[in-house]
This record gives sequence, C-alpha cells and structure tokens, in this order.
Amino acid sequence: MGNCKYCGKPAGLFRGKHDECEAKFLEREGLIQDGKQRISVEVSQVIRGPGDFDELENAICAIEQSSFVPTTERKALLVNGWEASVNQLLENGLIGPAEEARLVAFKTRFALTAADLDQSGAHTKLVQSAVLRDLSGGIIPKRYSITGNLPVNLQKGEQVVWGFAGTRYLEDKVRREFVGGSQGVSVRVMKGVYLRSSAFKGNAVERTETVLIDTGWMFTTNKNIYFAGPRKSLRLPYSKIISLEPFKDGIGVIRDAASAKPQLFITGQGWFTYNLVSDLSKL
Repeated sequence: MGNCKYCGKPAGLFRGKHDECEAKFLEREGLIQDGKQRISVEVSQVIRGPGDFDELENAICAIEQSSFVPTTERKALLVNGWEASVNQLLENGLIGPAEEARLVAFKTRFALTAADLDQSGAHTKLVQSAVLRDLSGGIIPKRYSITGNLPVNLQKGEQVVWGFAGTRYLEDKVRREFVGGSQGVSVRVMKGVYLRSSAFKGNAVERTETVLIDTGWMFTTNKNIYFAGPRKSLRLPYSKIISLEPFKDGIGVIRDAASAKPQLFITGQGWFTYNLVSDLSKL
C-alpha cells in the first residue's frame, strides 16, 4: 500500500498519489508562479513610474496571500524586479539622474544591499551608467574605489576612474615558419661534402597571430590606460591612441607608433570598456 506524496495518506495498491491531491497541487503551483510574476511586474512598474513604495508593499502582501507566494521569497522577487528595471532603462540609453535616484530610493526603502542587487551585475551596470553620464557632461567621475594598494604609480593630478580585475592582455605577434621541401636528392656542396636537400627547410613564411601576454588589472584614469600583471605592465596615454575598436568582451587599441601592433584588453565588459575609454580620450 503506497502513500500519497502530497497528503501522506494511503493512496492504494501500487499508487503514490491521489488524483485530486495532484490537481490541487498543480493549481496551487500555478497560482504561486502567477503571483511571483505579478509581484515582479508590480515592482518594475513602480520603480519606473510614479507609484508609492508603501502602496507597493501593500500590493505585494495582497498577492502573497491570494497566490500562496511564500514571504520568504519576497526579497528575491524585489531583486528580480529591480534588475529588470535597470536592464529595461539601459535599453533606452544611459540611466538619467531621476531614474537613478528612484532606483536608489527603492533599494533603501526595502533594505537591499549592493551585493543583493549585483548578483547578476545589475548594480554595477547602474554605477557604470552613472560614470558614463558624468563623462558625457565633462565631469571626472568619483564613483569607483579599490581596496588595498593600487598596483600602478599614478602621475601628478591623475585619478582612477574604473578598474577591471582579471583583464587579459593580448598582442599581435609575427611568427616565422618554413614551408615546402625537396625530393630528397643529394647535392654536392664542396669536394667530399654532400648534404641531402631534405635536410634543408623550405621557404620562410611569416604569419600574424594574437597571443595572450598576461592577465591582471586594467585601470582607466583621466589621463591613461594602465595594465598591471605579473609579467607585463604598461601605461598607454589617450593622446597616443589613434584607433579604438570595440569587441563584445573588450577593446582593441592601436597606438601612434611606426611599428604599432594591435593591443587587446579583454575585460569581459566590452560595451562599458569601449564607451569609457572613448569618452575619457575626448576629455
């Protein structure tokens, strides 16, 4: 005799559930999922609109009661709604001061931390948007800080704007190899000396490939790009950059030099990195 997995009572021979119990369970689960969706939508609408946060909390309580949504899941739903709001606002461009203030007010009202809101990187995106907004207004942002010692030596009057940990630095390198060969016949070099032609390699051919040089920190300041890794360190003034190429996960830079080769900085945040460096180079 098996017991119902929903109510725990006997369900009959070779049975593990009551059909009516399963129907009630599925109906409840549907209500819960619908309630979660409604809460996320309510949060997103209130953040991006003129709604009152106290009224939002009352609406959330009502949905929780009518849809059986556990109150223990409220925080995660608040975070999801906040993240969705940030992403939707960024679809239309940089987040404006009023929109940023609204997002911060929501964070404060519901006692959410930056760590809570940055599980998917949304809080970092908000700060990055503000950095780009400052730069577009000709202001050097002061929204980034690093704990511990800075691994680069700044010049007088220089200020760090942003840092990217775990940046991969790559360069184009020319590789020379030999291709071709012979039929392996013997050739007399001088009297008494013979070498098989197969002992000689063919023609020298050069090819260019992008190789990883080092992994470390990339910093952008109001004057330079810095890279600091265990094996490679460099400073690249914006005034020396003649070409900047955007990539999904980083940027490519060509500096003003006769033998300059592309330098790639893979930060994992291509959109922000490109716009940041582009704006800083125009100051």
